[in-house]
Amino acid sequence: MIMRNMSENQVEETISLYLANNSILETARATGMSTVKVRKILITEGLWESDTSIKIRNLLAQGLTTEEIAEMLYMSVKNVQAYMPYERGIYGGDVLSPDAVRAGRYRSRMKKAASMQVAKRTKGEVNRTKDEEKSERTEEMTVKKTAEFKDSYTGEADALRLHLELDLKYADEEEIRILKEYGSMKDAISRDILVPADITLHALNYAILRMFGWQNGHLHSFVLPENIFKGLTEDQFSIWAKMAGVYFRFPTENYEDIYWDDDYREGESIRSWMKKKYTGPYRYNGYGEHYVMNQIEVQSMIARWEEITVHEFVFGAEKQPTPYIVKLKEATVDQVMHAFADMTCHELLERLPLAEILCVKGENKVKFAEIREYLDSQLSNLDLHEMIGEYKNTRFKSRKKEQEFLEKYDFPVYPVTEQLVYRYDYGDGWKVLIGCENAYKRGENGLWKDINGKMPDVSVENLQEVAIKHRPVCIQKDGIELVDDVGGIHGFCEMLQTIYECDMNSEESSEERENILGWADMMGWSGRKISPKQTL
Repeated sequence: MIMRNMSENQVEETISLYLANNSILETARATGMSTVKVRKILITEGLWESDTSIKIRNLLAQGLTTEEIAEMLYMSVKNVQAYMPYERGIYGGDVLSPDAVRAGRYRSRMKKAASMQVAKRTKGEVNRTKDEEKSERTEEMTVKKTAEFKDSYTGEADALRLHLELDLKYADEEEIRILKEYGSMKDAISRDILVPADITLHALNYAILRMFGWQNGHLHSFVLPENIFKGLTEDQFSIWAKMAGVYFRFPTENYEDIYWDDDYREGESIRSWMKKKYTGPYRYNGYGEHYVMNQIEVQSMIARWEEITVHEFVFGAEKQPTPYIVKLKEATVDQVMHAFADMTCHELLERLPLAEILCVKGENKVKFAEIREYLDSQLSNLDLHEMIGEYKNTRFKSRKKEQEFLEKYDFPVYPVTEQLVYRYDYGDGWKVLIGCENAYKRGENGLWKDINGKMPDVSVENLQEVAIKHRPVCIQKDGIELVDDVGGIHGFCEMLQTIYECDMNSEESSEERENILGWADMMGWSGRKISPKQTL
């Protein structure tokens, strides 16, 4: 598809508006363009992507036609085209030279790093009829399920020690050498931090961004390791559906709700802004992660699709597997994701407190069968259709009242894993592995003890700082900060090699080095060693 009848100024205006308001809808209204056209411009310029656009991009790279992709992803041709980049550049319809593309993207990255890809969350008035009070049955159920959940704990921690390590599984020997020689890496690119036990995954995201040097310019998610996910759900969509709104987030591209608290203002210090985000108290003020909202989506999907057509795809295969039909309620999670191009079932709810999902290393005593049994016992006390109907037919006096209604149906959860996986920038493919090394509790006498009742293996002063300031403290680090849009670990190593091993006698190599240094500086990267204390 070619970008026709569109001047450079129009495209630059579109990009400028989007970088200022971070809303495709607002940009479309301001420019008079359709949202599809705005999105295609942003995809073309590398400023916006989603799971769907990434899948389509990969399939195009395999040489598939639009029609073949539409059939494979169970989409219309028109919808596939809506997620494809334009073929030609913005300069008079001619194909952009590599230098023009590079320069344009460098400029947009600079703006992007400054504006952080943030968005205001707006919500219109809700037209619903009022229901006077909560039912006694619901209140009793809430009290009962909370008591049962707390009984599953052996003790409640006040602080956790986390080890966060960049996944270097695909780094080769030469790249490991470069990281050790120029990236100040001894064993791994890692960070050890103390965090309040009630820190949510949402708040932890901002701490991870700060510690690893990223600028919040891309999508992210927390997921379970694959073996834990399959053990918990038995890879059955029917089981996963029950857990939507409990552990997992029903797939959505409503980024204004996902990033409900992205309120960065141009000119504000990015570091100070992030610090506010990972400092408690922690509270979720979005809508889409509540159990009620997820079950509305689940029930809608079940009502609409009795059967689904599964389009499995094998990269590199000359002939793809023949599509087949299965009943939705009997489908595996993988089959559902193959049937719907934009269906990703692995993302965890970010409103969850870390201590309620992550076990201390070696302390995971919870059995998946027990978790499913617990969930079934809670659902037996709940009429989903009545719950959804009550929500849809209630006119809430305020947003606070609506939040209170939604929160009363949120399930407490069991810790299920000793490791979480944080994914950032799906194009560059960064992954951080998160484990809990220890947990600490402060007694009534003010003394700190670890999970086994022993003296803490970390500084009491650091534990006190976590408790008093209600925010994480970095206590140990290995490796320098990374940088956005560099091309993942392979691109980062290539950047380091160019900076530190270039032939200074070569004018071309020296110029390339200066260009990379200038770009890295523009992205906020200096390569300097930063002490753990200054990391957060």
